[in-house]
Amino acid sequence: MSEKPRPFVRMLIVCIFFLTTVSLYILLPRYWHNIPEIVKHLLLVLSAIMCIHIIEYAFFWWEIFGHMKGIFEEALFPTNQLINNNRAIIEKFLCSSNQIIGTAASCGLTNIYYSRRDTKDDIYNSVRDAEKKLWLLGIAHSEIVHLDDLLSSLDEKISCGLDVRILLLDALQAEAVFRTLLESTPSEASKIINTDRTEIKPCDPFFHQRVYSDFVHACNRLRSYPNVGAKVRFYTQTPNCWLMIVDNTIHFQPYTFGRKPDQAVTNLCIGDNMPVFKFQKQKDSMTFEILEDHFLKMWVTSNIDLFHAETRNADRGRIIKDIFDLHSGWFKQVHGALYGQKYNVGCAIEKRKFLRQLWGWEQPSLSLSVDDRKKSVRVTLIRDYSCNGLSLQIEDISGLSIEDIVSLHGTFPTKPFEASYIIDHFLKINKLVMRRVTNELQPIVGLQAISESERDEESD
Repeated sequence: MSEKPRPFVRMLIVCIFFLTTVSLYILLPRYWHNIPEIVKHLLLVLSAIMCIHIIEYAFFWWEIFGHMKGIFEEALFPTNQLINNNRAIIEKFLCSSNQIIGTAASCGLTNIYYSRRDTKDDIYNSVRDAEKKLWLLGIAHSEIVHLDDLLSSLDEKISCGLDVRILLLDALQAEAVFRTLLESTPSEASKIINTDRTEIKPCDPFFHQRVYSDFVHACNRLRSYPNVGAKVRFYTQTPNCWLMIVDNTIHFQPYTFGRKPDQAVTNLCIGDNMPVFKFQKQKDSMTFEILEDHFLKMWVTSNIDLFHAETRNADRGRIIKDIFDLHSGWFKQVHGALYGQKYNVGCAIEKRKFLRQLWGWEQPSLSLSVDDRKKSVRVTLIRDYSCNGLSLQIEDISGLSIEDIVSLHGTFPTKPFEASYIIDHFLKINKLVMRRVTNELQPIVGLQAISESERDEESD
């Protein structure tokens, strides 16, 4: 059983019949001169009936459209009201969006990638299609985009006369040790810091970490591509970014010491945590030129090539020993700050009012005397110091207690001037309060300078 025609279809049929009857009523008398009057009257009646139907349907549809308009207005009223109530916020957002887009365009920013993984295809295509230059910074330790995958392409581009320059990290530097501590687990970092380096160790724990192993791997691979190896320099200063300059395009990713709280322990690399920004060279923007100049400064101030890197690596045991001998205090402070119990890296709360540093010079001749009784104790070791206090190892702790007021006596060393300045600082303060007394195998006391207000109260 067929469905009844819809009102719109019925109206269309009526219109067709109306036009047909009107056309017959006008045209038949011209070609049929003896047309009967009854036919003419019948056509006229049919035309009138069709016209009435059309008028009826027109009013019907007008009423339907009126109801539909009311329904739409009622449905859209909350949306219109919401837009009107938040018009200022929406206009501000649109203005801000346009401003961001405009600023990005003026800086030459053409794309932002969530991570280096999203740039992989773009990078490889850019290297393959390069026509003038290929400048790469920090690619040896690169996440996702690997030097191994680019060596054949780089060798081919060098053969074609392109300007190829590659900057890699020299792992046998203090900055590389610092980065290794950042990228190590607490147990690995402790092993690196606590290793006895009184003698040269060919199997130092540092040599088992990723920063060093990637450095060695890069050197080994570059031997197989002498043309590429001749275009490599090893930087000693911190580059602050991962950078690839291909012709008039730059991919730039800033380095940061921060990482996601849920980052896997198996991958603590600091390199690929920030988004990657893609810049295009433009006449009205200096962004491209600034990053290009950053690379050039890194290039001209780096004086270690592949030959020098391999030479240093052959003597790696001595070099690492010298680095730790020179920076041992700093490395221990870094290790304590990052992994010590008193410092929570996740919360990043520093509880000390003044920062402490380890004493790194010869021990001066000092003694302590308690103000309210005739007792003097020789100081055997200055452990650490800050602007406002000292941690001292003393001969005898008997008779000393917390909150004792003590005076510091002795002579300050003439060299170096930094040590002389520190001792002179505390000798001038003279009055210190004992905040910590530890009776261990080697007695230790913690002294804090008395503030001016406390001195005034004591004198009163």
